Amino acid sequence: MQAVTPLKPVSRTTLSEQVALQLAAEVAAKRWQAGDKLPSEAELCRAFSVGRSTLREALKSLAFIGIIRMRAGGGSYVSERPSKYVNRPLLARGILGTEKDVNDLSEARLVLETELTALSAQRATRSDLAILEDLLQRMNVAKAEDRGKFQQLDLEFHLSIAASSKNEVLAELLGHIRSALQELIRKSLLPADGIELACKQHEKIFAALKRRNPVAARKAIRAHLTAFQRSYKLFLRAKN
Repeated sequence: MQAVTPLKPVSRTTLSEQVALQLAAEVAAKRWQAGDKLPSEAELCRAFSVGRSTLREALKSLAFIGIIRMRAGGGSYVSERPSKYVNRPLLARGILGTEKDVNDLSEARLVLETELTALSAQRATRSDLAILEDLLQRMNVAKAEDRGKFQQLDLEFHLSIAASSKNEVLAELLGHIRSALQELIRKSLLPADGIELACKQHEKIFAALKRRNPVAARKAIRAHLTAFQRSYKLFLRAKN
């Protein structure tokens, strides 16, 4: 099998995002055909000059949205048929019902949104920041008046951060899991203080973006996503 060569040197500030992006681009360019096995983890690590944990984060994000399939102990393969997650409303309402479902989605969100938010801190325009600030203001109004509207604005806030990263590939990947995000947001806000907590966390994320601080932005979005993962698990346990 021909060894993979990176499209360009990988930036060490956004390793998992860069690796995922380059692998996705090579799959799209038909470097490997449907069903082909990707080079081994060791080969890919050498090609991209990254560690195994960074590579696995990138592979997991690609596997979740259906670009590749990972087989335990058997390597990674280009998907042979469209992913159920990408080609129908992702995780139709009610399917996201086990802790594994939540963990899989949360891992994908952490990989994608952590780097998207860091990129946004570096690349967002004044117009982008104005849009995010307006969404925050509307969420603060909606939290007391219209729970459904708040949840819609919450999702729009995350997708707007993705758009302001100026990385169209990663933003599109996040868009593919929109339906699952809607369910996660809807059920994660069940606790009485969920909406208020979301507002405070969104404000911290926005503050980091406004300061152009990618380190703080990563920390803020990771704390937000981790909190909501815990909230969703509590919902599942209470339901069962």
